[in-house]
Amino acid sequence: CACAFHLLQSGRFDRIMWIRNNIEVKDSNPIGHLKGSFYDKMLVWAMPMADHIGGKEMLDMYVNRGQIEIEHLGFLRGRDIKNTIIFCSEAEHLTREHVQLLLGRVGEGSILILEGDCRQIDARAFERDNGLEAAIECLKGNRLFSYVHLNESVRSETAKLADLLNKNTGG
Repeated sequence: CACAFHLLQSGRFDRIMWIRNNIEVKDSNPIGHLKGSFYDKMLVWAMPMADHIGGKEMLDMYVNRGQIEIEHLGFLRGRDIKNTIIFCSEAEHLTREHVQLLLGRVGEGSILILEGDCRQIDARAFERDNGLEAAIECLKGNRLFSYVHLNESVRSETAKLADLLNKNTGG
């Protein structure tokens, strides 16, 4: 997220398109119908971007300037996205077809960043058909693809405690 924002600020791209499949956390209760505009409904899924750029007010500012676009995965068909960083957060919640859809939207001067942690899959559908894992396996070695694997959290020392819980449960 920080890298995408840096690339935007450096002028290498016109905007960031933030995409996230709106899958809720496993074993949590759905919040039901969200009131408000499309932006209001998508904002809950875009807060990780807001966290990296200074909060909701800064996100609102960049959205109003047209430098950040928040889009629903289901609304991408037919798009030809140019000069944009297409950033898909929580990509462990994508199927192979979702990743194919995203790759097919990458227009001239754009890049696609898939960010995810396959230890955090929240639905069986993504355990059986995981697009992030498929992309890594099928695209490795291609000159247009690169992959970074972080073995532990880089968020904070406290966040690293989650990695310890994962190790103790065999995950």
